[in-house]
Amino acid sequence: MTPTTKAAITDSPSGEAHLCASLVFPMEPLPASRPRVTKWGTYIAKPYKGWLAEAAKYLSTVSARVPPDRHLHVTVEVVCTRARTSKLSTPKGDIDNYVKAPLDAITHAKLWEDDKWVTDLVARKRFARPGEAAHTAVIIKSLS
Repeated sequence: MTPTTKAAITDSPSGEAHLCASLVFPMEPLPASRPRVTKWGTYIAKPYKGWLAEAAKYLSTVSARVPPDRHLHVTVEVVCTRARTSKLSTPKGDIDNYVKAPLDAITHAKLWEDDKWVTDLVARKRFARPGEAAHTAVIIKSLS
């Protein structure tokens, strides 16, 4: 952990960050897509819509709730399956779009009021190790 990250995590009146939720979305990560605009209206791409629906099913089994009006530190780890022919060292797709997907799902599931309370964000993406399933892990801590 870098000194900047450590300072941000402990930047609360009590000097501690309190764990609110630890979530593991047990499906292949998918970067959020931009809404598509056509002359008939705006829509979300089918793969992303499907990922959000699967995430909603998972989140309906979670009992955690994040306290309202609290500054939050969120850590996201995206673990993707490597394609057999891939020569990339990390998963394709922008990390900000990989992070947006679970944050949107958490907002829609009303685990928190809004992701506007996320003041610190740490994210990483990588390929799954042998025997490891693809997933997205999200840890949410309250800073105040």
